[in-house]
Order: sequence, then structure tokens, then C-alpha cells
Amino acid sequence: MVDGYHDLSAGTKENPTTIRLRVPTPDALTSADERLGYGDGLEAGFKIGVTYGVELGKAARTSDSDAEKMARQGAEFRGYIQSHCGDLTAALDWNATYMNEARSSTVASLNEAQLAMHLAATANQLAIGAEKMARDAKEAAAKGDQAVVMALRAAAQSSVQTAAGFAQMAKSHAAAGREEAVQAIIDAQAAADRARKAADSIGG
Repeated sequence: MVDGYHDLSAGTKENPTTIRLRVPTPDALTSADERLGYGDGLEAGFKIGVTYGVELGKAARTSDSDAEKMARQGAEFRGYIQSHCGDLTAALDWNATYMNEARSSTVASLNEAQLAMHLAATANQLAIGAEKMARDAKEAAAKGDQAVVMALRAAAQSSVQTAAGFAQMAKSHAAAGREEAVQAIIDAQAAADRARKAADSIGG
């Protein structure tokens, strides 16, 4: 999912078998069946995760994301994790199970990064909403409907506050998510700034 979020153009084209080379098998898994199953699970879930990550990245950075498609793929991603990783996660130390060759990313840090990405996507949707309110307010002002302008301005300002809150939460998760969450915090802050700019453009 992290790969998909960070690489919208090439992520889904990557060979899923390469995930076995990049992610070490946890030492906590000692039996041959567990170790084999872990690798099979990584490979099988890779495409699902990347596909969902791509949609999440679009939702966090663009205005052309497909909410229905993202919800569907998110449900598939979560269903896969629940079905195939439910028993496994209890056996792993989330803070000591490394998920890359550099041993800088753990299950815990990637989970924090995932949360930051979802926060960025939500902040962007709020910004998109505020920008639409600004356009609607401009049309209302042209018609002389000041009551509608004021209502839209209040709603946009509420979106600004909420988006700023999501951006701040993304910062806290980024601190724990380390490098994988850096882009998410940039995206969340950019969305909060856009929402503020849109609200400020609505005259009182």
C-alpha cells in the first residue's frame, strides 16, 4: 500500500515476487510452514495493497479520485489482512519486525504511515469541498444572494479547521511512521493550505 501511494505511475506494474526479496522473514516465525506462508502471503497481498495505495494516493493529491472504487479496494485490502494475517500478527513484535532490507521500517511504523496517508486523503477531500464552496459562493455573490455567500463561507471555514486538524494528526503519525509518512504529511498540509485559501477567497 505504501508503494502504491508513493508511485502512482509504476507501482502496479512491479512484479509481486520482488516483495519477497525486499521484506525479510521475521525471526519470530520459526517453523518452515510459517516462514513459507509468510512469503506466500506477502506476494499474494502485494497487488491488492499496491492497487489500494494508488487509489489512496489519488485521493490525497488529486481531485479525480473514485470514492466508490477506493472504498471497494480498501474493503478488499482489509479483508485480505483479516483473513490471512489475523493469526500471524499476534506472533509478531510490531516494533521489531522489519519490513525492508534496510531494517528501518517496522510493522508499527508502516501502520503509522498508513494512518497518515488516510488522514491526508481526508484532508484533501475537505479541501476539494472548500474549493467547490468558493466557486458556489462566487456564483451566489454574482446573483446578489449574500445569505448564501455567508452560509458557504461559514461551511468552508469549518472545513478549514477540520482539514488543519487532520494535517496536525498526520504530523503526529508521520513522526512514528518515519520516512514512509513524509509524503503523507506534505499532502495533508498542502490540502489544509488549499482549504484555507478557498475559504479566504469567499468575501464576507
